[in-house]
Amino acid sequence: MIYILLPCYNEYKNLTIIVEKINKLTIKNSYKIKLIIVNDGSTDETDIKINQLNKKSKFPILYIKHKKNLGLNMTLFTGFEKFLKIGKKDDIIISLDSDNTHPISLIPKIINPIKKKEYDVVIASRFQKGSNVKGLNLFRKILSEGARFIYKISFSIPNVEDYTCNFRGYSFNILKNSKLIKKKFFIGKDFSVVADLLINLANRFSKIRIKEVPLKLRYDFKIGDSKLKVSRNIFKTLLVILRNLIN
Repeated sequence: MIYILLPCYNEYKNLTIIVEKINKLTIKNSYKIKLIIVNDGSTDETDIKINQLNKKSKFPILYIKHKKNLGLNMTLFTGFEKFLKIGKKDDIIISLDSDNTHPISLIPKIINPIKKKEYDVVIASRFQKGSNVKGLNLFRKILSEGARFIYKISFSIPNVEDYTCNFRGYSFNILKNSKLIKKKFFIGKDFSVVADLLINLANRFSKIRIKEVPLKLRYDFKIGDSKLKVSRNIFKTLLVILRNLIN
C-alpha cells in the first residue's frame, strides 16, 4: 500500500487539483493508494472541500483535523503516527506539500526504488541534474542555496543534496525502526523538521540507503500565498544545525 501524506493549512483550492492528479495517477498505474490529509487548523473551506473530494476520489481519504494551527512539524507527526499505526512492513509513505508545487507525476520514480527494496528514502531534489525551479523569487532561491550549503558542510549525508524538500518517500520499516516518530522529536521545529528528520535517520542508520531524483518545482502553479515565515524558518534551521552538531 502507498500512503500519500498531505499536510495542509488553508489550501482548499490546491487540494482539489492535487486529488484529481492523484486520481489520474492511480488509474494509470493501478496503485493501491490511501491519502492522509492533515488539516492544520485551516480557517478556509477545507472541511467542505474534503467532504466533496471523498465522494469523488478513487482511493480512501483519511482525514485528520487539528483544532488549531500547530505548524508543519506537528502536522507531519500526526500523519506519520497514523501511518505507523495502520501501515504494514512493505508499505511506503510519500510526504509532499499541498500547495500544488510538487509534481504528482514524479511519484512513481519515488515509489519504485523503495518498492524494489533498493532504497529506504527517496528525495525529490531541487539540486540534481535535470531539476528545475519555476516561479520562485531570487531571495528565496538564495536562501535555498544557502541552506543547502550549510547543511552539506555540516552533515554531508551520502547521496543527499536537498535536505529541506518535503517531497520524499519513506519505507515503513525505516520510520518504524528509527523510533523518531514521537511528539517530543517534532515539537518546536516548524519547517526545519524536514531536515532534522533526515539528519537523525542518517545518524541512527549508518547503512541507510538514500536516493535523490530530479524535481521540477512549480511555484507558478501555486494558488494563494506562501505559508513559509522566512525569518522564523532561518532561526529554526540554525537551531537544528547547532543541536545536531552538539549531539
